[in-house]
Amino acid sequence: MRAQDIPVPEWFAASLLDLREDVAEAAGEGKRVMLYFGQAGCPACEKLVRHTFGDPKIKTTARKHFLPLAINVWGDREVTWMDGKKLSEKQLAAMLKVQATPTLMFLDEKGAIAQRLTGYLSPAQFEPRLDAAMGKVPAARRTN
Repeated sequence: MRAQDIPVPEWFAASLLDLREDVAEAAGEGKRVMLYFGQAGCPACEKLVRHTFGDPKIKTTARKHFLPLAINVWGDREVTWMDGKKLSEKQLAAMLKVQATPTLMFLDEKGAIAQRLTGYLSPAQFEPRLDAAMGKVPAARRTN
């Protein structure tokens, strides 16, 4: 656990929560931003952190392709959104219509929401969604 009092893997990035800077930093490294919205006492959040984020393959893929950041849906830390607007964590969650935890949002290289996931996903369910969040399309779904 960290200061924001939500379950967070130790490999998540520390951030000053200026998402414009985080997106630029990630893009410069060929990565995207992964925002994890959670809350204290959330069994699904704890399960996601323990089982899914704890899975070695998920951890390796996520660290390689994403800058992972945690947001407490009830938190008061200041976050700067992509338009420069400064909000508390809870205001950001409300603005983005986070209505359940855990919620994950993947921001592309320009800061647009590329994918949104809500609820617990097992490692097997989460892995193809990571691929999609990276911009990969499974071969079976590609069209010529």
